[in-house]
Amino acid sequence: MDKTIFDFHADDFAVSLSASRDIISLGDKGVIDSISIIPNMSIFDEVVPLLKSFPQTIERSVHLNFVEGKSCLPKETVPDLVDDEGCFRISWGSLLLTGFNPARRKRVKEQLAAEIVAQVEKCIEAQIVLPDALRLDSHQHTHMIPLVQDALFEAVDRLEKKDRKVVFVRNSEDPIRLYFSSFKTLKSFSAANMLKCMILNLFSQKLKKKLKERNLPAGYLCGVFYSGHMDEERLSEVLLAFERLAGKNKRKVEVLFHPGRVRREEILPEFTKPGFVKFHLSSNRHIEFNSICKLSGVSV
Repeated sequence: MDKTIFDFHADDFAVSLSASRDIISLGDKGVIDSISIIPNMSIFDEVVPLLKSFPQTIERSVHLNFVEGKSCLPKETVPDLVDDEGCFRISWGSLLLTGFNPARRKRVKEQLAAEIVAQVEKCIEAQIVLPDALRLDSHQHTHMIPLVQDALFEAVDRLEKKDRKVVFVRNSEDPIRLYFSSFKTLKSFSAANMLKCMILNLFSQKLKKKLKERNLPAGYLCGVFYSGHMDEERLSEVLLAFERLAGKNKRKVEVLFHPGRVRREEILPEFTKPGFVKFHLSSNRHIEFNSICKLSGVSV
């Protein structure tokens, strides 16, 4: 496996203390290339010190979050996004539909752009990301939604006016055809994940145009089709197909894992979506932790 093609990535640092410690452990083992940091959960200030001794060679992305936790801006500034407690109340579906609602689209886009800038600035102020080499992605790939894409690049323009520089935006394009090479790659796949792939791949067409306009790289993503089930056996097969495709098109592959295990006692009211809570508590996160180690040839 050509490691120059692959970026082994751990999502959801700062979703909880235990999950963050798991990701730190993977960094200490030297088996991940990058991580994403959630800026708006209540545990943020407690886990930031864990990154002080984290290898600088491991790249860090801001994991923009509009579906859980509280907004970084005052609730009065983003009233269409949060409830009376300041917790995000919007969903993937509502963000998608708002893009077709002329009465709300402009207002929500403005609030999203302002919140994106606030979340990025929070990470810069905590000195855990570099202002001149910002990497951006999002919780549940919400940045791929057309309305959120427009807000994201409006936010990028605002950040650049403040001498910030964005060098990477995740392209959540996960080519479905690569998973049909053998029974092993298709074993126990999720129909919901296939549908999610189809939607994200469609929205990727718009994102790639925006990335090209700004001379930003557009890689592939391995981690949607197998989301929640990134086990070593299936990955060892499909990554060969990704390696061939990425090598041919001279693009990198972000291999996306959720290896941080959230404990039930860490689930606070800020975790507002029952479906996401189930995902955070899933035992498959332990499997994904082990998979990264095995694929890297490191003992668990």
